[in-house]
Amino acid sequence: MAVVSLLSANVATLCIESLLYGVFLVLSVASMYMLVQRSRASTNVPWHAKSTLFITPMSVAAVLLFMTNTAHWIIGVYRAFRAFIYFEGGQQPFAYFNDMRQPTEVSQTALLMVSLIIGDSVLVYRLWIIWAFNNRSIVIFPACTLLGLTTCAIGVIYQLARPNAKNDIFDSATGRWITSNCVFTLCTNVYSTAFIGWRILRTNREAQRIGGSNLMGILGILVESAALYTAWTIFFFVTYHVQSNLQYTCSDTYCAIAGITFMLINVRVGMGSATRTTQPGSAIAVEAGREGGGQAFRMEHLSVNITRVVQRDDGNELPMKFASRSSVELDFELP
Repeated sequence: MAVVSLLSANVATLCIESLLYGVFLVLSVASMYMLVQRSRASTNVPWHAKSTLFITPMSVAAVLLFMTNTAHWIIGVYRAFRAFIYFEGGQQPFAYFNDMRQPTEVSQTALLMVSLIIGDSVLVYRLWIIWAFNNRSIVIFPACTLLGLTTCAIGVIYQLARPNAKNDIFDSATGRWITSNCVFTLCTNVYSTAFIGWRILRTNREAQRIGGSNLMGILGILVESAALYTAWTIFFFVTYHVQSNLQYTCSDTYCAIAGITFMLINVRVGMGSATRTTQPGSAIAVEAGREGGGQAFRMEHLSVNITRVVQRDDGNELPMKFASRSSVELDFELP
């Protein structure tokens, strides 16, 4: 691998992160807009109950990711000004970027770890609801890897923040935590995406057999987003272990990639639901809302002629019944 200087890597990182943050910002605004529009369209919900529709796992995760990504980008811009203008009169940018104990470096690492934890938590949550909440054993493994990721994240931050820490990102102690971090997040993403995909494939096969909707578009959205995140994780893992300065570019843009993969799913599914129309012959009755909460929420319409309770992964557990003469029952919930 060609040698990349530390300064070149950090300048390139600021440019790439700014570009990715712009993409993330557009997706975030679009996601929030769709959430608001969907809430306003819920005509069967009392006005005093509509405000609670925003407080869902997906909306909370979206806000948290927006905050961590924005703070990460702002600190990145500040570090560039600090290194090239203010630190030692702008004469020692290499020394500034090479100091892993700088508070700004530790802060960026902490924000990155929080973003990864949020992203993996949402993926585990999606896996859980796709399996209709009734198969807890399916989430045991990703829950353990998520716990491992959280532990490793704390370990990485501690190694960088301790007063007597070595000023070397490739130090063996820090490296073990970073390596474990990559392994845990890869395991969580590959496992969860695989089981979500298998669930959708099985449901789609049954739906097609009785003349229902094709769900392969949803599967494609999930797989593409997971592939982007997995590829970036592997890229960072490789560049770090060959001790290339490109790992700075990978790690500092990792936060934006985690946010983009999350928002991309929300926006693409939201755009699909906005253009989807109810197929002739589908009888859909929207009933009461969340158990004990009295909520209701308008969901996407599927032309699957079955009778089954369907719930969304945005935390609004609204039952929907699909009236049909078919005796086949499917467990499927939109991501």
